[in-house]
Amino acid sequence: MSRLLSKFLPAKGAMPDDERIAYVINPRAKNISLKMDTAKRQMIVTASSKRALPAARRFVSEKADWIIVHLERLPAAQPYVHEGYILYRGEMTQIINPGGRGAPKFREGDDLNPPRLIIPAPDGALEGRAKRFLIRQAREAVEACTHYHASQLDVGVSKVSVRDTRSRWGSCAPGGIISYSWRLVCAPPYVLDYVCAHEVSHIIEANHSRAFWDVVDGLVDSVKPAKKWLRDNAAELHAVGANF
Repeated sequence: MSRLLSKFLPAKGAMPDDERIAYVINPRAKNISLKMDTAKRQMIVTASSKRALPAARRFVSEKADWIIVHLERLPAAQPYVHEGYILYRGEMTQIINPGGRGAPKFREGDDLNPPRLIIPAPDGALEGRAKRFLIRQAREAVEACTHYHASQLDVGVSKVSVRDTRSRWGSCAPGGIISYSWRLVCAPPYVLDYVCAHEVSHIIEANHSRAFWDVVDGLVDSVKPAKKWLRDNAAELHAVGANF
């Protein structure tokens, strides 16, 4: 199991204008409702109309204690800052910015030092450079893994892309068009491998039948542990790069 951050968000009051609270208008909503969105790291407040927003804000104030409890259950934000830590390849990895310019590098950890991402960046550029590095690493990893599993099944993949998806780790469209969340590069490699095998298997079985899972099981032996890791640590993946 990877060493994940155990800290939580600071316990600041959940007031109506808190940036961790998002208001949504849904004309079909009959009542004001609250829903925790762990991917967006926000409490979603749904109201039926703009006229109902003042009532929604009062509702948030009344439910402040309940909202704070749920917000504080989120794993700590992992912003791209010098000497800060982000989850990368399943390990909490320290970001080091020596300044200047140069290609980012990854250094394995040892008994004295944690894994490190060395990302040279001028003032104000670290966040962008760090995210671009992760996206490049994700693209390389999923492309290699996808084409490997496709060759094992002797099927064709027409396109592989990475996005910042919120609800799916991967998807497969007709014609062998496969898309992944770049955040998979922050998970352990066996988890990324499982998701790639899962999506490639959909080229043969466009469903989740027993036949589909037989195909996946023929590619990887990590289905159960990988699914469990994603279920247990999804919020950690969405904390990478978050500022609140």
